[in-house]
Amino acid sequence: MASLTPMREVLSNRQFALLWGGQTVSQFGDGIISVALPLLVLAITRNATDLGLVVAARLVPTVLFLLLGGAVTDRVSRRLAMLTSDASRAAITASLGVLGLSGSLNLTELLVGSILFGTFDALFYPSSTALVPELIAPEQLTSSNSLSRFSRAFAGGLIGPITGGVIASTIGTSWSLIIDAGTFVVSAGCLLAMRSTPRPEASGTSMVSEIKEGLSYCRKTPWIIWSIGVAGLANAFVFSPFAVLLPLLFKRTLHAPNWMVGVGFAAIGLGGLVGALVMIVLPRPKRRVRTMWLAWCTAPLLAVPFGLAPSAWVALLFVFVAGMLVMMGNVLWGTLMQSEVPKELLGRVSSVDWMVSLGLAPVGVAIAGVVSGMVGIRVTIIVPGLVVGVTALLALAAVRSVTAIDRRLPAPEV
Repeated sequence: MASLTPMREVLSNRQFALLWGGQTVSQFGDGIISVALPLLVLAITRNATDLGLVVAARLVPTVLFLLLGGAVTDRVSRRLAMLTSDASRAAITASLGVLGLSGSLNLTELLVGSILFGTFDALFYPSSTALVPELIAPEQLTSSNSLSRFSRAFAGGLIGPITGGVIASTIGTSWSLIIDAGTFVVSAGCLLAMRSTPRPEASGTSMVSEIKEGLSYCRKTPWIIWSIGVAGLANAFVFSPFAVLLPLLFKRTLHAPNWMVGVGFAAIGLGGLVGALVMIVLPRPKRRVRTMWLAWCTAPLLAVPFGLAPSAWVALLFVFVAGMLVMMGNVLWGTLMQSEVPKELLGRVSSVDWMVSLGLAPVGVAIAGVVSGMVGIRVTIIVPGLVVGVTALLALAAVRSVTAIDRRLPAPEV
């Protein structure tokens, strides 16, 4: 029977409640800056190419340094790694905000700031994944991940962007940077209020050897390597291109008004909220890997009816369901990583996951933009979704080792 009791139990853990509260505020700031930064760049340079450069300047160092960030995460206190990242990103963002308010912010400073910001992102992503299982019991991981994903979708995906638009339209985009810096300060304060967490036991090997150990673990663990591979392809060629293909479908093919494009993206976020809520209130599925894969396989297949939709209102239904399914799969994925991967390897294994997810996304977006002009928008949406979805289902049916942990005797619930 559905119940919110697991959520209340998780939040009764002071350590996790502080982490969750700080991250929720920080994600709200991320939502603000997702709207403000493009407007700020365009206001300074009036060049769409420069906007792409600023986005790439943050993403490239993140991808390049993720494996190193994972290795560092497995050598130091995960709380300290997150604190370092939050404090550094607060200083970087505040500096850019002050320059913006003074009227002296230029493209070079934005690029340098983005590069530094992306470098500390590479430390944050694996450490945030690895810290959670140090704070809560294994049987509470699904609830904690559901709650975190819910707050991320709500604060960062809905409320934050709306607030960012209001700020940009009233007091100005530079203030968005100052406010975002403040949210990082709040997050850092919550981390400081937590009890210290121990450093992982030293392995005695070099950083390079530790990175290789993380890569080797992923390669030898079927449910990890297959999931990262298939999810990475889906993210690169189906979901990331939605940032380009959804507006193109709505505007050029379905002739919807501008505000419907915003509703389309909001439908994805709303679907994510519902998916996270479903995972909060329902019991943990016994076949976690199979359930996760079925959610992830079905979501790209929804690109077919989405691409064939006769109107924007019909298309909204399919992006809502896709957002819900992706979120449900993501909750299970985070729980599996935190419960099945040895804690001393979790930072490095998580960094491989983040590297594949982030590294392939720009490639898929660029290809979609070119191909849609050659073969049409609907075909560019439908074919990758169909190919990736069917391929994933075939892999799930053919490679039994992927779901081997589902066939283990379940641990008793507490």
